[in-house]
Amino acid sequence: MELTLLRPLWLLALLPWLWQGWRRRRQPALLAPAMQAYLLPGQGRPLPWLWLACLPLILALSGPALRQQSQPIESPALDIWLLDLSDSMRAGDLPPDRATRVRLLLQDMLDDAASSTGSSQERHPIALILFADDAYLAMPPSQDHQAISLLLPDLRPAIMPQLTSRRGSAPERAVALALAQIPAGQPARLLLVTDGLSAAQIERIADLWPCQGTLFCQGSTRPRLDILLANGGKATELPPSPAANQGLGSTLGRRLPAPDGAAMAQLATDLGGRLQWLQAGIPRFAPLPTSQTLTTDQAQDLGPWLLLPLLPLALLARIGAHWLLLLGLGMGILNSPPLQASAPLSEPLLQEQQARQDYRQGHYLAAARAFQDPVWQGNAWYRAGDYAQATLAYARVNSATAHYNRGNALVRLGQPGAAEQAYLTALALEPGHQDALFNLALLRTPPPQSTSQEPKPSEAPKPSATEPPSAAPERPQPPAPPVLLLEQRLRKEAQRRALANTADSSFIKPEEPR
Repeated sequence: MELTLLRPLWLLALLPWLWQGWRRRRQPALLAPAMQAYLLPGQGRPLPWLWLACLPLILALSGPALRQQSQPIESPALDIWLLDLSDSMRAGDLPPDRATRVRLLLQDMLDDAASSTGSSQERHPIALILFADDAYLAMPPSQDHQAISLLLPDLRPAIMPQLTSRRGSAPERAVALALAQIPAGQPARLLLVTDGLSAAQIERIADLWPCQGTLFCQGSTRPRLDILLANGGKATELPPSPAANQGLGSTLGRRLPAPDGAAMAQLATDLGGRLQWLQAGIPRFAPLPTSQTLTTDQAQDLGPWLLLPLLPLALLARIGAHWLLLLGLGMGILNSPPLQASAPLSEPLLQEQQARQDYRQGHYLAAARAFQDPVWQGNAWYRAGDYAQATLAYARVNSATAHYNRGNALVRLGQPGAAEQAYLTALALEPGHQDALFNLALLRTPPPQSTSQEPKPSEAPKPSATEPPSAAPERPQPPAPPVLLLEQRLRKEAQRRALANTADSSFIKPEEPR
């Protein structure tokens, strides 16, 4: 820090101020010293209060300030994950399927990032974009990697809205959405996780990339594209869609071609990244880019603080030093009791702020013990995995949100009947509660019936240790609230886009004949 003047020309006012002081000192007294000692005994020459008050005023107008010099700081890169959840991700060439292998790998990448960095403030912000036949922003850029970790277990193709009869993949829409999330001047990396790109998709992604074919772009601000290819490298058969059992699709699978790895690797190289195949272990891409930015020069103006001495100088000139001292003591005595009385009132507020900070940092047990709001306390117990305590906390509030969250906790406790009553109570308070309707429909959905012929008792097959758990039909259960809210949000966003497209098309007038 250094001391500087924002308005140094005001210091020229010191010249007439000094001249006035010199003139005042040279001015002869009205009475001779002997006459003054006889007529006014014990009184000296009065102090020039007005002249003294002009000095802090001139200094305040000159604008003394403490300027903080610019310092280089490292700006973390933005890491955007583009996850392909199209129907082809159900292929089993990477057992048990491509989507499951990708989820496990992304979880390992989050754990590796958490172990390599200490505090959450040092982590790179990560954004999550899901795409199938359209792209959706599932998680905005955040350094809270645990929030993404809570979403990963249930990210599967079934949660994506289906806008067409045959599900496809639109990675170019995901790339366009990702590029729109990057602030100007911030380094970024796009990690495209997919099982393949066509030649047309590769061309469209290359056309979307900024700074292509231009020399007026800084290399540090140009985003980078890394591709993680979740594919076995050979042509494979896609199993029948689950909708086929309900008469919504074909009961036959379809043939998936082998990916063009060379073209995808060339695309990643052209856009500053590289291609990695999904294999055992964490893929080793280049380190995330970082940039150093200079903080702006900040100057704290100290001029207003120099005006404070004008008040005691004015009082001294008016009432004298002794009365000013008595006035200050009296004000201190009168103001001391309210300060002591208001101190205990801030403790609940500080406790609530500490609880919210613990909740954001993932310390859910400490947050649950500190929260006073029953709903927030139930959310903290739910995040901590203590669903029984969460149920008790939610039961203290009679609102649709509290009963809905209580139903989710009861599902986790294995009490579907009580959960159904909680959802019904939430719907009685708020009939349009979409999440409660969705969970209630899941609870009332009967388990799927097997169409194959049942074996005889003597021919009952033995359970195989290598059979994946997903082979057995299970009754659908409501997922965790973050995943459920994500699925509902994707569905509502798809409906909103469909309505917007319909509204735009309704305003198109037919061309009138000339």
